[in-house]
Amino acid sequence: MGTQHTPRRRLIAISPDDGAAIDLRNPFLAAALSWLVPGLGQIYQGRRFKGGLCMAVLLASLVFGLWLGGGRVVYAAWRPGEPRLAFIGQSGIGAVAIPAVLQSWRLHGPAQEPFFASALFAPPLRPGQLVGPAYAARLARFEPGVGADDFFDRPPFKQFRRDQLSIWQRRLGRRFEIGTLYTVIAGMLNVLVVLDAFVGPLRTPSRDTPSQEEPPAAAPARKA
Repeated sequence: MGTQHTPRRRLIAISPDDGAAIDLRNPFLAAALSWLVPGLGQIYQGRRFKGGLCMAVLLASLVFGLWLGGGRVVYAAWRPGEPRLAFIGQSGIGAVAIPAVLQSWRLHGPAQEPFFASALFAPPLRPGQLVGPAYAARLARFEPGVGADDFFDRPPFKQFRRDQLSIWQRRLGRRFEIGTLYTVIAGMLNVLVVLDAFVGPLRTPSRDTPSQEEPPAAAPARKA
């Protein structure tokens, strides 16, 4: 006697535009993909136009904000007295949130060195912060406004004697704040994209469809 397989249940959403059925496939995977890259979950669900539109708009805003801020406006920091509150909004896009968390964790860990060779997504150094000698040499060579004399020898580390965030803000001016704003907006809007990938597009109830709050009117009584 053969084993009967129960068909896998698929989640279907209804398009508010034309009433077409939308197969959400695996909504958890779709939401994770859209968090990682805006619109990728919609493309996975077969909604290529919507996914491509979200991807183009939000990634353009993100890249533009990074460009305005010289690649320094997205970083994670939880230090007392200097939390990076903007990162809460920026973390809506995993493609920048994941490397930012890794960079911060590694820079403030025992190695005192970020994962990547560049300072991209790494938090700014505070006065008196210890870093690895290789990272100090890279900053002195490639970071504008930072020189070799900004580090003291504290074997086996180097100690930074200035405030790198102030250096960024002084060098970039208003571009730092505007770039931060663009990246925060992109991350917060992507939360809606993730929600759309998880539950489908929101549909407003039609006037012809009775809602739960308003029960349908009773049929008129027939005359005897």
